[in-house]
Amino acid sequence: MAEPSLLCVSCARPPPPHRRTWGRCTVCVARNLPSTYYCGEECMNAHWQNGHKEWHKAQKESAKAICEGGQPERNRLIAEAQARRAEVTGSEYDKRFAAALALNAKVDHNAAAKAWRKIIKEWPDEPEAYHNLANVMSRSCRDMEAVPIYLKAMELHEDGTKLWANAAASAFDLLKTPACDEVPKPEWWNDEALKALSARLVAVAPEEPHPCTMRARVLTGGALSKAPWNAAPRTAAEIKEAATWYRRVAMLLTRRPSERLMYEGAASQCDEYADPLLAKEAAEAAKARAAAEAEAAQALKVAEAEAAAARAAAEAEAAEAMKVAEAKAKAAAEELLAEEEKEKQQASTKAGKAKSKGKKGKGKR
Repeated sequence: MAEPSLLCVSCARPPPPHRRTWGRCTVCVARNLPSTYYCGEECMNAHWQNGHKEWHKAQKESAKAICEGGQPERNRLIAEAQARRAEVTGSEYDKRFAAALALNAKVDHNAAAKAWRKIIKEWPDEPEAYHNLANVMSRSCRDMEAVPIYLKAMELHEDGTKLWANAAASAFDLLKTPACDEVPKPEWWNDEALKALSARLVAVAPEEPHPCTMRARVLTGGALSKAPWNAAPRTAAEIKEAATWYRRVAMLLTRRPSERLMYEGAASQCDEYADPLLAKEAAEAAKARAAAEAEAAQALKVAEAEAAAARAAAEAEAAEAMKVAEAKAKAAAEELLAEEEKEKQQASTKAGKAKSKGKKGKGKR
């Protein structure tokens, strides 16, 4: 079975056994873009009107943005540095890598893609080759082909490194576009996993635009535009944090004025969405605090009233108990006095009787 990239892009027919490929799009050839094959003029003309023309337009705009941002010059410097490294190491891999980077710098996407594919074929466990091939495919506006290559690079890069973070964020950047709706999604393509992954990426690579952009987009969810995943509602704080990350991206893109303005605009849009919500939340929080304070004050009044009533009841009870005790004490004292009086009377009566007996005794003698 022929490789998918060798099929006619219009009708998906494979090339016949006697030839390796179909003919290439002439515009792709002229612009050094990765190969787009057609089985004949009929398919080429039909596909040109059904999207390939727009693809070339988008690719041209992308190439212009790359040139304005100084990417070819940076690629040239990187390629030269890699070439010097290859001279020192003498490694065949380093030499081939430097040659492929040089093709990147020349913006010869077709030749660069071939070079990276050859490196991958000979060194299938080297993540940098996959990453660079994915970059070439993305810059050629062949996003559906770039996504699985970025994901492979992410898999091969050491987890928690800047290269790993950039590969993951680059894959996300393409997966969220309508052009990649039909591309199989990775296991982290859900709201909670995207939040967790994007947080890890910016922790690892806070100075890299792609991870920061991913974090901002994930945090906005479906608040500002429809999310290509099932996103839960976002809080004002999350949208405000997204504005911070968009501004960080704008700050990092010092050589790309148009993109910088775009991200500053995205940050302002987040602020416009979040600020009223934050003000509303603050007002509601103040209202809740006032209600809680009023409730606490009322509860304090009730408690004080209940305490006063309890004290009054206790005092009344104590006073009543005192009265009862005093009455009992008085009754006991009166009873004691009565008994003493009775005893006195009894003693007086006995004394009187004794005296009378004494007098009677004296008379008989």
